[in-house]
Amino acid sequence: MNNVVLYDYWRSSASYRVRIALNLLEIDYETVPINLLEGAHRKPEYLALNPQGLVPTLVIDGKI
Repeated sequence: MNNVVLYDYWRSSASYRVRIALNLLEIDYETVPINLLEGAHRKPEYLALNPQGLVPTLVIDGKI
């Protein structure tokens, strides 16, 4: 895996579990914070990535 990007919110328990799995597998990843309190998950840029507007979103080598 060359490029792993995790779109997450620090208080999301689902995001927390994904971070645990990535760390246990020793996979390097980049984190992009999505602030749910500010409504970042409802912005068109994020909805284009994840139409449900949920976090986390994991992108591996360009595949969501």
